Amino acid sequence: MTRRFGRQRGAVTLIGALFVLITLALMIQVLHRMAGSDILDTAVQNDSVEALFIAETGVEHASFLYAGGTACSGLSGVNATTGRGSFTITNAFIVGTDCRIRVQGTTGSGAVAQAVRTVDADLRLAAGDGWIVGDNGTILRWEGAAWNAVASGTTRTLNGVYCVSATDCWAVGNNSTILHWDGSDWTVLTTGRVALQGVSCAPNNPNFCVAVGTGSFFGFPIGVVARWDGSTWSVVNSGLSTLFRRYLDVSCPDTLCYLVSSNGRIDRYNGTSIINDGSRATVSMNGIDCTSATDCWAVGNRTGNNWNLDFRNGGGWTPLTVGVNNQANQHLNAVSCANAGDCWAVGNRDGNRYVLGHWNGSAWSQFTLGNGAQRDHLNAVHCLSVNDCWAAGDYRNGGNVLHFDGSTWSYVGAAVTTNTDLNGVHFPPGAGSSGSNSAVTLVRWQEIIN
Repeated sequence: MTRRFGRQRGAVTLIGALFVLITLALMIQVLHRMAGSDILDTAVQNDSVEALFIAETGVEHASFLYAGGTACSGLSGVNATTGRGSFTITNAFIVGTDCRIRVQGTTGSGAVAQAVRTVDADLRLAAGDGWIVGDNGTILRWEGAAWNAVASGTTRTLNGVYCVSATDCWAVGNNSTILHWDGSDWTVLTTGRVALQGVSCAPNNPNFCVAVGTGSFFGFPIGVVARWDGSTWSVVNSGLSTLFRRYLDVSCPDTLCYLVSSNGRIDRYNGTSIINDGSRATVSMNGIDCTSATDCWAVGNRTGNNWNLDFRNGGGWTPLTVGVNNQANQHLNAVSCANAGDCWAVGNRDGNRYVLGHWNGSAWSQFTLGNGAQRDHLNAVHCLSVNDCWAAGDYRNGGNVLHFDGSTWSYVGAAVTTNTDLNGVHFPPGAGSSGSNSAVTLVRWQEIIN
């Protein structure tokens, strides 16, 4: 009995020892698995965070390219290797006035699971951008490498545009249409019955802007002048003082503005009244630009083989005719001066050639740009500097847009609806249209969770 009990106790001890050993083995295996899982989870988490950083690097790279002049659509497909992974810009397109991109960042390899993070971002060019307006409410924005359509909120024909700054622009057109750009959207402020042709603002006073055009008085034309005072637009001329006048353009070098009309008359508006400024032009004067209150050029319809211009230097206007050959004696429609000694005028086409005139400070000379399918009338011009000018005009096999780089004019074009004429162009002060020095702002960022 005693020996049997002793044998049983030994067996129990052995079983207990085996149980302990098995338990320890299981615990070691579980702990090992737990440790391995923690390590793996930590690696995956770190990989995912790095993939997000890589995607953000892709956004920064896209901003750099966009600021350097790459078109928004040209960003799509850009990719690069960085760190332990790579990024790819899978899509890029214009939304309103911004370039929306989608960037995929990827990292991880081998035994560590691959991590992918995707972000969307909206990029916006700063003061480098400019505007073109045209038929059917067309508004185009320069985004560094191309002109792209922007929603205007109207289908009325737009004839003129002027920018006080990158976040303060005005566009005017038929049916008393006045639009304002606030840096994000164009908003329609007024409508009516007046055909507004031009708009200009005092460079140092954003609360002094003037729009001009033509209304009707019992079937007779009457010139209309409207002013922005910082809060509202209101017509400033009264009675029949501007009867039989069709105002076609305006330039405000300060709070004194000069207005040109179809009967050759040039008036000035001083914030209070409209006064004849003494012009003796005998043809329609279509465009005007002033570098100061005493230095202006106005351009108009031809006489025979002569261009007609008016020059204001100091106290009054001097009519000027410039003889040109029979192949370039077309009406001049607009003028813009980079400074008092450097101006460009643009006009109606001659056959299949553009017609442009250049003022070098002492004389006007004609400049014609060869034959081609795109050549048609030019309606507007704006010079940011002596080596950076833009011109826009009538549709002919595409949007009619030209650029001058300091040595030659070249066709740039723009995607517009068929038969859409372009009537006005302007860049904000201090802008540069080449895109090489444009600033880009990140206005929206969002991660896409799959």
